[in-house]
Amino acid sequence: MTLLFRAEDLEWVDDALALQAMEASFDAEAAGKVTVPKRVDTRTGKGFLRVMPAILGDVMGLKVMTLVEGLGTRYVILLYDVASGALLAIFDADELTRLRTAAVTTLAARALVGRPPQRLGMIGTGFEAEAQLRAVASLWPECAVTVYSPTQANRERFAQHGTRTLGRPIGAAGSAAEAVADAAVVLLATKSKQPVLDGTALARGAVVLSIGATRPDLRELDTATLERAGTVVGDDPAQLASESGDIAEALKAGALTPERVVALAAVRCDPTLVRTDQTRDLVVFKSVGTALQDLAIASAVREAAAGRGRGTDLGEVTRLKAFAPAPRP
Repeated sequence: MTLLFRAEDLEWVDDALALQAMEASFDAEAAGKVTVPKRVDTRTGKGFLRVMPAILGDVMGLKVMTLVEGLGTRYVILLYDVASGALLAIFDADELTRLRTAAVTTLAARALVGRPPQRLGMIGTGFEAEAQLRAVASLWPECAVTVYSPTQANRERFAQHGTRTLGRPIGAAGSAAEAVADAAVVLLATKSKQPVLDGTALARGAVVLSIGATRPDLRELDTATLERAGTVVGDDPAQLASESGDIAEALKAGALTPERVVALAAVRCDPTLVRTDQTRDLVVFKSVGTALQDLAIASAVREAAAGRGRGTDLGEVTRLKAFAPAPRP
């Protein structure tokens, strides 16, 4: 039996389920119980096709993403059973991607931010930003939040919506510098092709949580920020180096060195891996997302959906082609 989960079948999935799934996936990664091959990007002329495989415990599968410049992206996750090879479920992965990304940022914030910050500065008001703010702000109920977008209407709309849904005041800043000034934690969620902040303006000792610039042609962090970073924590350091435009650029320029980039799974086990000094006082978290995260939330959703009557039963989508019996001697 294969279940199909369309977007409307996933509206009940919440931050708590996503966070639980991400905790399980990072624990499995730390224990060496996962397989995550390098993902494949194939240019299509107007964008690219991305295929991301992984194995997590008793499930395996892949996420497929398409991007068409000027139009948008589409995501699908295929979840298989390791023991039988059966296709268990097919997911529209748009909302699942947003939720798991926010949950990973929450785990990073837990690991990297020592005391509750007095102020959170945020840049970005798009699709990912709302889930990011909701998830991270829940960690610090007393923290003031200021958000910036280059478009005044967007930042004011976002601030008003956040104030209403979170039940706390969200301020709209008139500039990126105003948004991050004196903020102990800075959250970036953009699709910019140019850096969105000036790293010299960041407060001393700030933690920067960056989820944008997940492609080589995008930039979110500037060189000054990465020069000041004592440690860059990534969900997948190898993918950061090859796929994140701002990280790859900083490594090439020597503003960032490979030994200062560590995996979040390792940091959750050993916080002493995060190091700063007088010159490099910042800590940066950078996420590009992994197939492991996608499988983890897909598997958790499938299990949780069992008693909810969610999903459409497609029957046997992939018929088994059995091996022929060995000839008798």
